[in-house]
Amino acid sequence: MNIDSNLKDIQKYISKMMNINGFHNTSLELLCYLVEEVGELAKEIRKKEENMDMDTGKKYNSCLSHEIADVFIYLLAICNSYDIDLLDAFKEKELINLDRIWK
Repeated sequence: MNIDSNLKDIQKYISKMMNINGFHNTSLELLCYLVEEVGELAKEIRKKEENMDMDTGKKYNSCLSHEIADVFIYLLAICNSYDIDLLDAFKEKELINLDRIWK
């Protein structure tokens, strides 16, 4: 994958790597993995914020940027399973949000 890749290129890469690695998951399974990764991300942020009081006896060897990347990977995999271009979806949603009145 090229460093100058755009989001569409990254989505294609995720699809290719999932196939190469034998991940042929349903969208529901991908969602479960995404939720699991979001949980790991939450724990990593708690660790960074020194809010681990209930986990005082545990040691963690995780990395915030890696947990964010895992969430991104599964989000793109879900997009791929529904043939959604994430960048296009983001742009469409932002047009809606721009006209929205936030309370």
